[in-house]
Amino acid sequence: MASRKKTAKKATAKKATAKKATAKKATAKKATAKKATAKKATAKKATAKKATPKQATAKKTAKVATTTTTGTATLVQHVHLPTTPDEVYRALTDPTLHSAFTGDRYQGAAVEGGSFSAFSGYATGVHEKLEPSHLIVQSWRTTEFPDDAPSSRLEFVLDEVPDGTEVTMTHSELPSDQAENYRQGWIDSYWTPLRAHFAK
Repeated sequence: MASRKKTAKKATAKKATAKKATAKKATAKKATAKKATAKKATAKKATAKKATPKQATAKKTAKVATTTTTGTATLVQHVHLPTTPDEVYRALTDPTLHSAFTGDRYQGAAVEGGSFSAFSGYATGVHEKLEPSHLIVQSWRTTEFPDDAPSSRLEFVLDEVPDGTEVTMTHSELPSDQAENYRQGWIDSYWTPLRAHFAK
């Protein structure tokens, strides 16, 4: 009888030891899972922080939107230039300054109702409304417009900001099949050379 009792006690002790070992394993698994979760959360935060500079860089570039309706399209571009609104206004309307930053001939006086031509006659139009240092509205077309297509409407709004000028260009009533070419054309022929011109 005494021998049986000892055996039973030993079995009970083994079961208790096994339960403790199982509990320790479960605790260890939970701790490992928590560490893995914490690592994932840390990785997500690090990824979010890395994305922030890219977003900030994107804001410095020209913001472009294109809206298309039946037969025509509208381009809207927001551009920052490191100079005053007056300097931007004169560069866009003065024949000498316009010719200087584009590297091509511009003709026409900056007066309402006056006609102009740019890029040696490639683009032509009329100054519909002029508010020095703030607003330019023009009718505008190029030699690529269909003969029966009306002229497009081009508007520049110049707003002074702490570190220069915010230009909002709205180019509407463009032939829709040509809109993409003009979208890139404004960037390549105006905004990029203007930044270089004002950086001198």
